[in-house]
Amino acid sequence: MSQLLFRLSKLSSRNNNVLIHKKSSRFLSTSPYLILGVFGDDFRSACGNFLSDILLFDPAKEELLTVRDKAVPEELVCSQVMGASHGWGFFSGHNAIHVSDTFSPLASKSDSKVIALPPITSMIYGQSEVVWNVAMSSSSPYRQDNEEGDCVVAIKFLGNHLTMCRPGRDLGWTNKLIPFVSFENSNLMYSKREQRFSLPAPGGNYLCSWDLHFENEPKFTELVFRNIPQLPQSEWELMDSCFKEDHWVESPCGQSFLVKWYSHVPSIRCKEPMVMVFREDQDTNEGTKTMSYTEDIGDLCIFLSKSEPFCVVASSCPGLKPNSIYLMGHSFAVYDITTRTSRHFERPKGLPESLTTFLPYWLAPFSIARLFSTSPYLTLGTRVKEVLPGGCKIADVLLFDPAEEELVTVPDKTVPKELMDEEMVGASHGWGVFCARHDRSVRISDLYNPLASKSNPTMITLPRLTALSSNYCNVAMTSSPHLEDCVVAIKFVGDHLSLCRPGRDLEWTNILTPPSCLENSNLMYSKRDQKFYLPAPGGKYLFSYHLHSKEEDFPEVQEVVYRGHPELDQSEWELLSSCTRTEHLVESPFSDERFLVKWYAHGFYSSVLERIDHITKRFMVFREEETTEGSIMCYTEDIGDMCIFLANSEAFCVPASSCTGLKPNSIYHMGRGLGFYDLTTGNPHQYLAPDGVPTLSYWLPPFSI
Repeated sequence: MSQLLFRLSKLSSRNNNVLIHKKSSRFLSTSPYLILGVFGDDFRSACGNFLSDILLFDPAKEELLTVRDKAVPEELVCSQVMGASHGWGFFSGHNAIHVSDTFSPLASKSDSKVIALPPITSMIYGQSEVVWNVAMSSSSPYRQDNEEGDCVVAIKFLGNHLTMCRPGRDLGWTNKLIPFVSFENSNLMYSKREQRFSLPAPGGNYLCSWDLHFENEPKFTELVFRNIPQLPQSEWELMDSCFKEDHWVESPCGQSFLVKWYSHVPSIRCKEPMVMVFREDQDTNEGTKTMSYTEDIGDLCIFLSKSEPFCVVASSCPGLKPNSIYLMGHSFAVYDITTRTSRHFERPKGLPESLTTFLPYWLAPFSIARLFSTSPYLTLGTRVKEVLPGGCKIADVLLFDPAEEELVTVPDKTVPKELMDEEMVGASHGWGVFCARHDRSVRISDLYNPLASKSNPTMITLPRLTALSSNYCNVAMTSSPHLEDCVVAIKFVGDHLSLCRPGRDLEWTNILTPPSCLENSNLMYSKRDQKFYLPAPGGKYLFSYHLHSKEEDFPEVQEVVYRGHPELDQSEWELLSSCTRTEHLVESPFSDERFLVKWYAHGFYSSVLERIDHITKRFMVFREEETTEGSIMCYTEDIGDMCIFLANSEAFCVPASSCTGLKPNSIYHMGRGLGFYDLTTGNPHQYLAPDGVPTLSYWLPPFSI
């Protein structure tokens, strides 16, 4: 049964997440998405919740993305989508308005965030109640999430009515009359640079704006246009017969544009939409803005729909077309500003036939929406406090925060009974991978994610392992296991690798890796190449497997060429030759940069542990560079703002500036001592293990990666 509205019977009550030591992160974690709708077969139910599939369109890959089995919050039952801003959806129903992250593929599947706003009861006499669009002043409606200050939500109605409120503070809405009748369709947006809500006036010659204090009168700014293109009479006549929309949009770095979008009504697929883009000049005078026509907005893409308009840096999301405008409304197309031509999107393959209309809302990537996430954390284990009837336990989840260098406790978290007898064997994308000792069944859980539900952690069950080896090396995943195309890979000590697609495969695909080559290699997934990589000992070769590898497939082999090794004296080389060495391939999630890291640790006998222990002595980092001779690895002591995290989990990078307290140009490590290594000085720094020796050794990236 196809659904564009959430029409369900009453749901059971929900538990809100408790956020512990939360930090802000600004990571580009998703593509922009278009909301296609919600689909379910009578909305399958489990554990008292009604489940549905969220259907999204990915414009970068031009394909359907399905977020399966998402629980629909009780508050959204029978509600209608009325807008979107910063990746959050706005819903109206039952004389109430709610804001929710339910359309986000990264949000909790079982416990979406829902924020209630006051009901709109005091409409100004004679005004339309038809919502045109919604805008929000900050990346999250949660007050505690915002570095920008209190969030302000503004709703523009068809006509000349505007209303505003601050979630969590205001008990009612502040209504404003727009000083012109806005039946010509322009979208309200929030300018972070000017800290004002802006709305183009009819004709696009003025910009009307409001500050965040409500009581002040609107400000008018005249728009003065330059370099208007010379068009033939026939083209002006054609545009004069079109439906026109004016959109004011701001890039992530604060550059402003006015976009004039001309559409044929009714929509005719064979007729192209027409677009004019004007860029704000820097020599703008007080009271005016000089807007110059342009056919070059560089690496930017602009997204226009009934959502708040936004810009995305195309190179931050492979597949997006730079210098383009993505349209949804009277056209579902991408418009090339350079060639002034458009290409209409085809109906996504796999979309249910009963879903014939799409919701006209683009969702911004969560780098723009700035999903407020966590610091990277090290898993320390759990401290059981109570055993519940039925086998579940209440426990404190213990984490180590390397930015604050302190213990973080997520109190009173429910540990499902299914995880009681399971060993954590790896971590990837913030998810823990657990394997049962008695039957080798596998589960993926967000148990250690401090932003996930405390009372109902998400668990995804995978088939039982059938590989001969039971010694685990590490785990890598292509994406969050919520996503339909996720592939999980487990590397075993020895010559075994197993692959599985959660929710799709009934058994694991077991692959024999080359003998005597990859026994202790660390697995990683390259988003750029869409392959799993295993560096051979010494890092001389890289072995790779594609996502659909079969048992009989051989890996691709790539020889690694190194340049610029550091000049070390004899004693330094002798020390390194006495160390254990592991190789780790790591890729930046925000660019195509790739690094190969060699980790050297010296062994010594510990009388306390009564065994051989290791202490980290040195790291060598090689950055991949393209030359006329091909790809080479060049030694570097400067990875800029990046931090690299190495442990038994899949290696990852984080910009230090995204999390106050992290050390740039450093490597954080766990496994041969707990600490960080400064690449600039070559000095290792050891942490004292908080609250005893860690029982686990897995770094969790910020959950938005």
